[in-house]
Amino acid sequence: MVDSKLLSASLLVLVMMVFLSGAIVVSSETKSGSFTFTVYGNAVTGDLTGATIAHGGSVQMLMSIDQSISTSYGVVHITGTGVWSGETDFQAFNGAIGNVVGTVQACALFTCQNGDFTGTGSWTGTMIWSSTAGSQGSGTFQGTLDFTGQQTSQAGSVPIAGNWTANFET
Repeated sequence: MVDSKLLSASLLVLVMMVFLSGAIVVSSETKSGSFTFTVYGNAVTGDLTGATIAHGGSVQMLMSIDQSISTSYGVVHITGTGVWSGETDFQAFNGAIGNVVGTVQACALFTCQNGDFTGTGSWTGTMIWSSTAGSQGSGTFQGTLDFTGQQTSQAGSVPIAGNWTANFET
């Protein structure tokens, strides 16, 4: 049996932490949205998760890519992560994309080439609200992927641009 005094004290501490933190956060632990862009003529799609809007309008989303693309030369597997941070006035968004890191593995027949990439960028968009879906955002982004490595035939900086959509739970 749970001690009611312990439960009451725990709830009181939790409530105080929320009120004293100064930030009310709207978040999602599951897939919040997606983004797409084209690199070397191939469409790449990633997920946006953990979309949050803090009380002051600061925004953060986590990006991830885990996609295999079939080409005429073989299969290319891309994985990566990054952070989208920015601001909203609850009508428009703008921000930066940072901490982007990932790998590319291209395999043909019995051989594979591996490479790494980092990236940066910026994103903008608009927010709408509906009673059925809550706060939703969509817009565009642009940036640069810097490929390095080792075994890749495609090294150097590559500009990218694409679209994004995300839901922010209310």
